[in-house]
Amino acid sequence: MSEIKIFSFDRVEGEFAVCISDDDEQIVVPKNALSGLEVRDVFSARTDGDRLVDIVPMPEERDRRLSENRMR
Repeated sequence: MSEIKIFSFDRVEGEFAVCISDDDEQIVVPKNALSGLEVRDVFSARTDGDRLVDIVPMPEERDRRLSENRMR
């Protein structure tokens, strides 16, 4: 299994969620793998092949990033 990374839930494409890590890795997973999360949410997770595991929402980081983007 890989290291823990920080991802943002970038967008939905049909039945899939596109997530982008802080190091610009893109992973596409079934939408239902991110139940409880919405587009723009930030979370930590490990990648296991083409799956995300050990997903932990990070609402404070999401809020910080949204606030930072508004200031730009």
